[in-house]
This record gives sequence, C-alpha cells and structure tokens, in this order.
Amino acid sequence: MHTTRRGLGAGMLSAATAGLALGLPGAPARAAWPERPIRLVTPFAPGGGTDIVARLLAPRLSEALGQPVIVENRAGANGVIGVRAVAAAPGDGHTLLLDAPGIAMNASLLREPLYDPVRDFEPIAQILSVPFVIVVPPSLPVRTLAEFLALARSRPHALNVAAGGPSTTLAAELYRLQTGVELTFVPYRGSAPAAAATMSGEVQVMFADFPSVAGQVAGGALRPLAVSTPQRTPLLPEVPTARESGAPDYLVDIWYGLYAPRGTPAAVVERLHAEISRIVLLPEVGARFATLGATAVVTTRDAFRAHLAAEVARWRDVVTRGGVRQE
Repeated sequence: MHTTRRGLGAGMLSAATAGLALGLPGAPARAAWPERPIRLVTPFAPGGGTDIVARLLAPRLSEALGQPVIVENRAGANGVIGVRAVAAAPGDGHTLLLDAPGIAMNASLLREPLYDPVRDFEPIAQILSVPFVIVVPPSLPVRTLAEFLALARSRPHALNVAAGGPSTTLAAELYRLQTGVELTFVPYRGSAPAAAATMSGEVQVMFADFPSVAGQVAGGALRPLAVSTPQRTPLLPEVPTARESGAPDYLVDIWYGLYAPRGTPAAVVERLHAEISRIVLLPEVGARFATLGATAVVTTRDAFRAHLAAEVARWRDVVTRGGVRQE
C-alpha cells in the first residue's frame, strides 16, 4: 500500500511537471510559460516590412498568451545583429525572431557565418508571402521595366540600386544575373531608409518587398515598374509582372517566418505555431495582409523547415554565380 502511494505521487508529479512545461490549467501560475513579457525581435529598422508584420501580429499574440509581446528593432549588419541576438538568447520561449528571407540569405553573404539558420533556430511558423515590386523615383525618366533596363545598359554602373538588407540586395542581384545589367549597389540599414533614398533620387531603383513601399507607391512618391510574382497583384492591377516586362525567369517573393532559439521546449514551439497559424487566418489580419499585397501561409513546421533549407541553397547559388562580395 505504501508503494502504491509513492507510485501515485510520482505520477502526480509527472503530470504537474508536464503542466508546468505546457502552461496547462492546474499548474502553478508562476511557473507557466510565458512567465514574463516576450521580446519579438526584428533585425531591421522601424517602418520596413518585418517591422510592419511584427507590429500587426504582436498585440494578437499577446492577447493569446497573456503576456505583453514587445517588438524590438535590432537593426544593423544587413540584419545579422538582430538574428545573432536571438540565436544567443536563452531557449525559454521569451525571445523570438521575425525575419524575412535574410535569415537564409546571410548564410551565404557572410564569409565567416555567424549563425546557421537551420542549426541555431527552431522554425516556428511561416507567416506570409509578398511580392517584390521594382520601384524607381518619379524623377527617373522611365515608366516600364524594359525602359529601365535599356537605360541601365546604356550607362553601365551609373545607376544605383538600394540594398536595404539581404533580401533587397539578392533580389537585385538575381535580376542582374538574369539580364546582365550592371548596377552599383548602395547599402542601407533597412527597407525604410532604402525607400527614402530611392524617393529622393539618391538611388535610382529598389527591389522592395511590397509592404515596405506600399504607402509611397499609393501616394506617388515611388513609381512601380513591375512585380515579381507569376500574376499581377490585385493592389496594382495596372503594373505588369517582370515576366511580362522582358524578364521571364524573374520570380521571387518575400516570405516571413517566426523563429525561436535552438533548445526552446517543443511544447512552447508547438503552442506558438498553433497561435500564429490561427492569427494569420483572422479576418482582420487577412484584410490587413491584403492591403500589403500579402498572402497568409499556413503550413506544418516540417514543411517550413524544408522551405528554409531550400532557400539557403537557392541564395547560396546566386551569391556564388554572381560573385557577390561576402562580408
């Protein structure tokens, strides 16, 4: 009988331990995850695409988890500073990363990789996909992508392209490889300052994720020449695709994903995956995504992990073939 009591006690202890890990009802509130505010790190300056998406998701995730979710912009080094900060953070579910393809692209852009996108993170959820839009300042005397290409070919290296991070840099490099045009890359600390430089005419073209420049395009401060998707976007029905504009192989999108540091408990990661998958399908979130030309993506964690690995390989090939200077 004494042994039976001890066995029951062990079983109750195991259940309580599981409850603590999962934050289930009945577990002591002080030990349930999340215990404190969650940092949602974006590795670029405020105003860019990652920042917009993070600030759209944060209050809804906060409501679901019962703790503040605080967006933290950790810009610098083409997005590497913020990504490394999350990779080095404790895997306790209180520090998360929201990033665009830069997390995969930087694996090849860095001469000495400072993180491994597959090894050092727990991929939580792919969130959405948005097209690139190729934009120029209204002062540039071109109205189509074909006219821009002709101008750039007539003036090799004379036209500047805004490099507002790894995604905008390699999207432009992919276009350069496919067309043979020579552009001068000018680096900026994020999409927002890159867009400002394009509006001012400091640079002559930007390959931008649409959320980063949607307002400027709508207001006429930037002129869209083409989108990177197979079909035109309903938000810019008059803007042709790159395929229609003489670049038939130029297909690229910006995809956003949520990550936790390696070692984050599986129960925490699965909870976050479930909550994000639910949030991106909320009607009000979908409506906001639509204004950005974005499409929600809901998939399994295994599918997201495979997508991440495939993107690492794709952009490594672009870096190698283009002879992109590694940092």
